[in-house]
Amino acid sequence: MEWITLDNGVRIVIEPMADVRSTSTGVFIKAGTRTEDMTEIGISHLIEHMLFKGTKTRTAKEIASFFDELGGSVNAFTSKDHTCYYVKTLDEHAVIAFDVLADMLFNSLFDETELEKEKRVVLEEIKMYEDTPEDLVHELLAKAVYKDDILAEPILGTEASVLGLSREQLLRYVASTYTGKRVVVSIAGHVTEELIEAVKTRFAHLPSGETPKESTPPILYSDVMKKQKETEQAHLCWNFEAIAAKDDRLPHLALINNAIGATMSSRLFQSIREEEGLAYSIYSYYTTFDDHGTFTIYIGTSPDTLAQVETIMARELETLTVDGLSEEEVEKGKRQLKGSLVLGNESTSARMNRNGRNLVLLDDVEDLNDVLDKIDQIDVYGVNALIKEVLSHAPAKSYVLPSED
Repeated sequence: MEWITLDNGVRIVIEPMADVRSTSTGVFIKAGTRTEDMTEIGISHLIEHMLFKGTKTRTAKEIASFFDELGGSVNAFTSKDHTCYYVKTLDEHAVIAFDVLADMLFNSLFDETELEKEKRVVLEEIKMYEDTPEDLVHELLAKAVYKDDILAEPILGTEASVLGLSREQLLRYVASTYTGKRVVVSIAGHVTEELIEAVKTRFAHLPSGETPKESTPPILYSDVMKKQKETEQAHLCWNFEAIAAKDDRLPHLALINNAIGATMSSRLFQSIREEEGLAYSIYSYYTTFDDHGTFTIYIGTSPDTLAQVETIMARELETLTVDGLSEEEVEKGKRQLKGSLVLGNESTSARMNRNGRNLVLLDDVEDLNDVLDKIDQIDVYGVNALIKEVLSHAPAKSYVLPSED
């Protein structure tokens, strides 16, 4: 793996993969909810949509047809701290596919008529999330954890914020955030010199912009948020303060996550689903930023078993805090982590995403073999110390509950 830094600050990270016929190219921009202000919530996500709505030389339909005809895929996503546009094709199509992706990034029209149509599309997307209790309970959780911080706001924005965004605002935001020092281009798979040169050429003209400011760690709260809705189940989330992405103990947290709720053999999956039959969907996950992190548990259950489920959750977490994981569980967890890490990074798109995200947010990309070595070095004492640290925090909680008729 290597990376190149252009004069304007754009970084290009390249990971050739032997014996593959695909190439994945992603453009990562350090622009997401955290770079917005309260007057433009959802602007990063709306811009992501608008880059698919036509350029000076291609209509939206022509862009879609182009990638369909190649048998490849083009897509994008917006997160709390970055936006990514990516394409995956056969290696022989990698250069022309990148050319279209670059055209979308640099020559999009932001047509007023298309903008008003796309606002309606985003409003439908917001309604879809509102109609999905499992999604809604996570949006509520953000409010319970972050309160008045920008991170409490939804990536999609709200109906009012989206409708209030103008073409001029979108163009100003692109000019200030889609700049060299905020951009990483990540390429993985069968990578040719022609593709690398094409990337250098297309991104060389991008203004360097200002160096992104250091983020200020937010205050994390332990509030409780509840909302009633027409739904059959009760949906709940518990969220604990955890560690940042740059923390050397991140492999420990991944192991703890698997042990608590991320796998079928985890404590909560076994006790709540397998032993008691109280839930179908139950899982845990961790979220890391450059300056902080959180650990979340989600469960959907019947309203009349909600109290019982929370009692079991509290009991299992208390037992884990007091007794920790055994040596055998930690060794099993290490094998599990290594297997999932290697298998999860076999595709060109996975490598592209991992490298791009790490470089744009953490300014570094750790070699997979180095991560595997770190996993080997995990010991039971470090794991159990981190369990105590994370679970000692009072959790923020959110609930979506059936309406009381």
